[in-house]
Order: sequence, then structure tokens, then C-alpha cells
Amino acid sequence: MDKLRSGEMTRKAVSFFLAVGLHALLFMIQASGYWGAGGDELGYTLIQPRLVEIESVRREVRAEQPKPQVTPKPPTPPAQKTPAVEQPASAVEQPLTKIEEVHQEKSAPRETQPEPGEVAFEASPTNEDRSELGEIPENGTTDGEGEVTAESETPSAPVLPPLGRASGMIGFIPSFTFPKNAEHLGVEGTVLMEIYLSPEGNFLKEPVMLASSGHRVLDEHGQRLIASGQLRFKPASEPYKLQMEIRYFYNEENGKYEVEPVAVGEAAYLSTEEGGS
Repeated sequence: MDKLRSGEMTRKAVSFFLAVGLHALLFMIQASGYWGAGGDELGYTLIQPRLVEIESVRREVRAEQPKPQVTPKPPTPPAQKTPAVEQPASAVEQPLTKIEEVHQEKSAPRETQPEPGEVAFEASPTNEDRSELGEIPENGTTDGEGEVTAESETPSAPVLPPLGRASGMIGFIPSFTFPKNAEHLGVEGTVLMEIYLSPEGNFLKEPVMLASSGHRVLDEHGQRLIASGQLRFKPASEPYKLQMEIRYFYNEENGKYEVEPVAVGEAAYLSTEEGGS
């Protein structure tokens, strides 16, 4: 028991001295740092680094160009009007000598007597001689010449009276039925036809279609309608022509499809190229 107690005391003593030695060593190290800083020896201090952001300010320096100095122009003096110098009127030169006009009368023709053995011819009087004697009128033509020119002139053609509106040249327009095949399709349109007629109001040739309705069914029906001869036209003094529209439309008032031939424009006489006289 005594050995155990003595060993435990020894361990405690050793641990105590070791602890005291360690503390003394640390104290000496710390003291040497302060003492070195106060003497000639260089000391050291711990500096903790810290990041600081510095915003760089950029300044744009613009070099101001010097403005050119504008020198004011001196005012121009007003233009002085120079007085107009009147030029003296030039003296009118008078002719030194006066030339008198001499009217020479026409000398009478000298009569020459024919020599013996020659045949005397009598000269025919000229127009001037006739005008002096009063045989030729002032217009320069004789009575015989005026009669010839009057007979040579051809008589002008008589002026034909105007025909007027094309609607006035139609005597009777019957009612026509709408084509069934076009009614089933529900198509509408207008066909424009030109008709050539004799002075008696009959067809000279087949009608010409000037504008289509856009549907073949209506175009063919319009040609047959005109060529059927159901329309009556009035007579005229010369062959003439007119235009007609065959209108195919749906009448909303009675709810039916209808056909309406209408004469448009003016009636005109046919030219010679078209068969006129």
C-alpha cells in the first residue's frame, strides 16, 4: 500500500512539474515577442487581409473644339439708280431731191401695114384688154367658164336624220322564260349583243356577242333569243345597228328568275365596211 501511494504521488508530482514547465515555456515565447518589438530587433504583428472593392470612375474628357469665329459682313450699300440720260432725237434726214413718180400710160399697139404679098393676121385681145372694155367680170371668169364649172360640180349626198336612242328603234319586246338548266344552277349574268339591221328592220347578218355573261348556258340562250326573230325593229332610211343587253337575274319581289332584253346606247347607220350604202 505504501508503494502504491508513493508511486501515485510521484506521478502527480511529475505531471505538476510538466504542466508548470509548459506554461513557463509559453510565457517566455510570448514575452520574447513583446520585448523584441520594443528593442532594436524587428518585431512582427499579425495582419488579417481584407478585400475592399474600389469602383473606378471613368471620366470621358471631350476635347471641345473651338468654335470658328464668324466675322460679320459689312452691309452692302443700296444700289444707286443712275438717272436715265435722254438721248437727243436724231434729226430726220430729209431727202435732198424729190423724186416724182411718173405714170407711163400704156402705149397703143402700133399698126403695121402688111407688105404686098403677105397675109394680115388679126391679134386676139388679151384679158387686160377685155377687162378694160368691160367684157370680163371682176372674178376673172367668163360666162362660159362659169357654166362649165357649175356643171362639173357633183351634188353632195343628203344628210341622214339621226336615229336617236336604240330603245326607240324596237317595236315590241315579248316576255321570255328563264332557261331551266340555268335556273337549276342558280346562275345570273348579262350578255351584250350587237345587231345589224336592214332599212326594213330585218337581220343583215348574225348578231355579234360583244360581252359574255361568264356562263356558257346564258350566252347560248342569249344568241338563240336574238336569232329567234321574236323581237321587232323599226325601219330606217339606211341600214343601221344597235346594241342590246339580255339580263338574267333573280327577282326578289316575286321570287322568280327572269329574262329582260334592254336596248342600250345610240342606234347608228352602218358604214360601207359594215355593209351600209
